[in-house]
Amino acid sequence: MGMAGLLLFLLFSGFHQVGYIPRGRESAGRMLLGDTDRNGLLEIIFVSREDFYYKVLWFYEQEGATLFDFAVSDSMIIHNDTLDLYLWEVGDFDLDGLYDLAFYYGRWPGPTNGIAVYESPDSFSYPTQEVWRDTVGPPLVLPICVYDIDQDGLPDIVKDRATPHGYLGIYESIGDNQYDLIFADNPDTSGYDAPASTIAFGDFDLDGKIEFVMGGMSAGALGATYWIYESPADNTYERIIQGYVSTKNIKDCFSVPDADGDGKMEFVVKGFVVPTARIHAFIFEATGDNTYEIIKSFDLFGGHNSYYGGYSEAGDVDGDGIPEIVLEACQSVFIIKSAGNDSFYVWDTLPGNDGGSSIAIYDIDGNGLAEIIISGNNQTRIYEYVVGITEATEKVIQGSGLTIYPNPFYDKTMIRSMIPDAGFVIESISLKIYDISGRVVKDLTNNLAPHTLHHTSELLWDGKDENRRQLPNGVYFVRLESPSQRITEKVVKLK
Repeated sequence: MGMAGLLLFLLFSGFHQVGYIPRGRESAGRMLLGDTDRNGLLEIIFVSREDFYYKVLWFYEQEGATLFDFAVSDSMIIHNDTLDLYLWEVGDFDLDGLYDLAFYYGRWPGPTNGIAVYESPDSFSYPTQEVWRDTVGPPLVLPICVYDIDQDGLPDIVKDRATPHGYLGIYESIGDNQYDLIFADNPDTSGYDAPASTIAFGDFDLDGKIEFVMGGMSAGALGATYWIYESPADNTYERIIQGYVSTKNIKDCFSVPDADGDGKMEFVVKGFVVPTARIHAFIFEATGDNTYEIIKSFDLFGGHNSYYGGYSEAGDVDGDGIPEIVLEACQSVFIIKSAGNDSFYVWDTLPGNDGGSSIAIYDIDGNGLAEIIISGNNQTRIYEYVVGITEATEKVIQGSGLTIYPNPFYDKTMIRSMIPDAGFVIESISLKIYDISGRVVKDLTNNLAPHTLHHTSELLWDGKDENRRQLPNGVYFVRLESPSQRITEKVVKLK
């Protein structure tokens, strides 16, 4: 059988950096998005430390020839040697038509911290004026999150460790630039722990009531604590679950809008362990009213012991209509996809920041592909999933092929390869498995049958590397190569 020269269309896809800002949020607080001056242009908003003595609130707005060009549109010094401020939320909290920013503040010296709200003075200005403040307790830098939990039309401002009222406080607007503490609770029934994380919100168990989930620090031998609350009525909140996961230092909880397509939202609880630099992520889903289970967990290497914690998000980053989990994990950002009901795997990775990053998912250019914005370590990078087609001419052998089944696989998968007789010797053919970085993790060349040139060769791969160690879950590539061709197929390894 002869060879033919064919014009091939080669498909290359992956995440490409499309924007960069030479500043980013520092170790605490969030990077936020909004059009706070209502001029139709998106802003990226964060607080960065400029030197040891002061911090700056930055508004980077879209400018230039493309939608991914951002330049400084406004800034203000918000920290001196007596006041610390960290940015957490943006929105219209008191429903007066003006944008608000929610900050943690700490006053030094003095054993106090609290919530501060800044607001735009009019519909054409950035929210740079402080309009409200409340002292809530000891100086611990812990998140502030906003969501209408009791479904009364007014956003609830949730602040962890709201002592002296309790370890959890919920505020709600009672008028223009006025807020009142409507709920307080001490969820630390174990005697070890207190809330310390961002918060996941949603009707996870489909009972028509909104739940919120938060995690805490170490609870000793129990692991780390998470709490689930529910709102049965206006200004009413009940703690329904206190559980534990096998990690420590939970600072990241977030919602996932049904990534596995079973009609139920998921939420993720993420912790990290010092000094091993391991990142633990637990994906939860409801099994009934007020009952939940972990449907998938990940144990990932963070890579740095100076990790202060970062904040993840979920969204549709590849345009297929299904959200992905974009998990912040210190030196890496892991993009996690679903392979079916309750099944998840690491699909791709992006670079993170040692101290932790704040992640935002937003379709900046409106093309149906949400960009991944990663801010931390005094820089902000924007990535978009890009599919490109190029033309190439190669010699291929008619009748050749490479198939993998099952794919995705759990324990083992069958790799079926075929190269018809074309005058080659067996030593000129290779069959190798690569990881997403392009590193060879398994060479199956020596396992090819001597009659490969005439018939099909079937090899069973057990998901292990050259040293018989089990490889982590994720995407791999099987490549069959000869002097005249190269065939590559993607294979996904699950738990």
